[in-house]
Amino acid sequence: MLEQDSKISLNFADSFSYDRRIRRFVPYYDEMMDLILACAQERNGFEILELGCGTGSFSHRVLDTFPRARLTAIDLVQEMVDCCRNRLADSAGRAEVIQADLINFSQPRSFDCVLSNLALHYPETDAKKIRACWNVFESLRSGGCLCFSVMLAGPTDEDTQAMWRAWEEDVLMNGVAREEIEQWYRVYHPYDYPVPPGAWLKWLGDVGFDDCRLVWFRSVFGAIQAHKT
Repeated sequence: MLEQDSKISLNFADSFSYDRRIRRFVPYYDEMMDLILACAQERNGFEILELGCGTGSFSHRVLDTFPRARLTAIDLVQEMVDCCRNRLADSAGRAEVIQADLINFSQPRSFDCVLSNLALHYPETDAKKIRACWNVFESLRSGGCLCFSVMLAGPTDEDTQAMWRAWEEDVLMNGVAREEIEQWYRVYHPYDYPVPPGAWLKWLGDVGFDDCRLVWFRSVFGAIQAHKT
């Protein structure tokens, strides 16, 4: 795991280029964030866990959207943790940012909602993704919800190839050059481990979640929602 952690740290250590890159290569980034936030319903004493907070762009929107909520945000990379803390400095008392591995992080029955934006496809094996699902389930209170966006694969190689062709068309329309796309495949894509949405829905159901659904889908990205009832 240490080797994988080091690779991820190097890949995301430059927070400025990460923020710029994500919006160029995910043209529907804001649409995806809005959808995740729409899945949650605020209540008094609303405790939210965010897995893979990155630079804190999504974290900031979470706190703006839910003014009565308290956020615990985690990320593996220390520079991202520092960047997120700086971004949330005006939310004193409402946010805690922790360096932690989303695969193994667990605080039993502590949260009303778990959110994640483009982080859960990074664990490189199915077993690690399933472990993350178990820990999310344990960390949620009864009646809690999980909603996350993730990179997806298709059920067949042909489906996956068609999804990537659709993504390339969207990215080219977003002003990214073909040479940049090829560089992205070489430099960044080796750290992605997408699986079909059906795999996520099965794993979530197996650990005890109900109402597991793919609620949004574009090219190679999707958003999934589940509840602990």
